Amino acid sequence: MNLQAIIVTNGIGCAILIMLLVSSKLVRQRKNSADKLFTAIILLTAEACVTEALTFILDGKQFSGAKTTDLALNSLLYLTNITTSFLWLEYTDLRLYRKEERIKRSLPWRIVLVVIGLIGLIANLKYEFIFSIDENMVYHRETAGYAYYVITFIYLAASVILRRRYYSEYGKIKFFPMFIFLVPIIIGTAVQCMFYGVSVVWCSVAIGLMGIYMSLQNELSYIDALTGLYNRNYLNMILSDVYRRNIPSSGIMIDLDYFKSINDTYGHNTGDVALIEAASIIRSAAPEHSITVRYAGDEFIVLIRGGGKQQAEQTIEKIYRGAGIFNRTGGHKYELSFSTGIGVYNGNDETTEAFLHRMDQDMYEEKKAKHERREAEERAMMARIAGNQ
Repeated sequence: MNLQAIIVTNGIGCAILIMLLVSSKLVRQRKNSADKLFTAIILLTAEACVTEALTFILDGKQFSGAKTTDLALNSLLYLTNITTSFLWLEYTDLRLYRKEERIKRSLPWRIVLVVIGLIGLIANLKYEFIFSIDENMVYHRETAGYAYYVITFIYLAASVILRRRYYSEYGKIKFFPMFIFLVPIIIGTAVQCMFYGVSVVWCSVAIGLMGIYMSLQNELSYIDALTGLYNRNYLNMILSDVYRRNIPSSGIMIDLDYFKSINDTYGHNTGDVALIEAASIIRSAAPEHSITVRYAGDEFIVLIRGGGKQQAEQTIEKIYRGAGIFNRTGGHKYELSFSTGIGVYNGNDETTEAFLHRMDQDMYEEKKAKHERREAEERAMMARIAGNQ
């Protein structure tokens, strides 16, 4: 065991995490649940860097209360290990699905392994079957201690499975490079599990968190915070590439009908939920490799690079089907419906502005026709009421 190397390694991890906390002020200011979890993971990792260094410093040192101190610090380290991996799974879920209801529903069974681990550590204070402190105040990992590494890997594997399931449902998303975080941790945990006296896990976690933080900066620039769709900045960047490379593409502009009425009737919080649900319907209907964008307040765009009008029409059918399923299930206070417009970009020096304008005009015509039908139905109903009086 090289104590100096252990202190330096964990010190580097702490330095990285302090820089993350200082520089992530903008992320924390968003105050959404995923960002709070990210901050909690940073703080727990910093605590673990300090705690692990202390356990190695105190190993073999004899003083009044030495065994109690060693047991407490090592127990805290084991608990932090499984808790951090559990929080990573929750963070992954929120980053992907952006629904706190999912977290609340899954929490009771996801946290079971953490609770079991905590109970085991409490019992270990008396029976020392997970780790032990001998009469010379030296730490020893017992066979049951490997179960905590298994729990850690279960949570990390669950996050990978969750991402794969999300990708199969909604397609891949940018700016969440999970393996930038996981690979250093897997390597570090495996090395530390096999060779006692090596201390690289928490520094590896710090490096992984730095990679995730760098991706968050791109997310802040290009992802809509409410819906998780791409924003107008990202659309403009992609359209510039489409124009520069003269890529034939099709696009759909989508307006959420009667959104103002939902806001006025049920409040802005419900309006936000409606936007999130609408975004989910559109994302599910969008073809693989397409770009789904929140273009304005209640307007969305699906850009299908290399796609034609037929693919755009098929996507619109899926969107309408998704809205129908939403309205028939779940007992929602409101119904969702959309007005859509298609534009096809064939190159030939046409500007992207003209491409967007064509989508907008097509959508406006559908919205206008829909309002005219609704007004005609209301007039007919009023006439029937008047005739019956």
